Amino acid sequence: MNFLKRILASLEARLNQPRLSLWRTIYFNFRTMPFCIAVKLPVFIYGRIHLFILNGKVLFENTPIKRGMVKIGVNADSFGLFDHSGFIQLSSQNSTIIFEGPATISVNTKIRVTTGELYLGRYAYIGEGVRIVCNGEKIYIGEYTRIAFESVIMNSGFHHVYNTNKHGFMRTTRPIIIGRCTWIGNKSSITAGAVLKEKSIVCANSLINKDYTILEGENQMLGGSPAKVIGSGFKRVFSPHYENTIIRWFNEHPVENFYYIEQFNDVIDDIKSEF
Repeated sequence: MNFLKRILASLEARLNQPRLSLWRTIYFNFRTMPFCIAVKLPVFIYGRIHLFILNGKVLFENTPIKRGMVKIGVNADSFGLFDHSGFIQLSSQNSTIIFEGPATISVNTKIRVTTGELYLGRYAYIGEGVRIVCNGEKIYIGEYTRIAFESVIMNSGFHHVYNTNKHGFMRTTRPIIIGRCTWIGNKSSITAGAVLKEKSIVCANSLINKDYTILEGENQMLGGSPAKVIGSGFKRVFSPHYENTIIRWFNEHPVENFYYIEQFNDVIDDIKSEF
């Protein structure tokens, strides 16, 4: 009976995974990359991701090119049905997406690069329903960073506001820098000028709208709207093997609320098994 349940669970998982779209994959690669790169098909497109206004380009830096190393449109979170609303837009010749290595972009995610550069470090993970808008300047997402579902990253306010006290206008577009190994909680908003230290943790529903690297403390935990440092010395577990060990310990000790371990050595490269 347990064997049958495992078989059915595996079947259910496959049925709820968008299928590889061969024609979208071929079109996207050859539309946005030089022939010598496109022919290797480094980007796989799944489901019905909408591709339009692909006037920009896709580049790869500091990484060997491998087939399917970047996956767009997979149902990795399983937090929502794939409604086929996801899209990729590269509006102008000055719009660029750069991949430093393998990356995963989940189903229903919307990416619009009007001008400027969207940079994804190796093993970056973008969750379901995330919206990324790059309108000039740069959005940098560091390696191993994970952005949870329905978050928004937007480096432009688009509309200018006149300051009657200073008699002028502020620049609406500024870079966004998200340090390596950062964890962005679900439904968070990252706006123009935001800078995060590496290994930061952003609590769900937070607003990140300034440079947090000038604040003291490493392994910052940020939360609120706008977000403040609510603690330091917190590290997300990246290794799925380590995570399973912790889950197993709490299952075996149902009355315990704290698992004490004197030395925590996370093997971050274990995350590669998910790509």
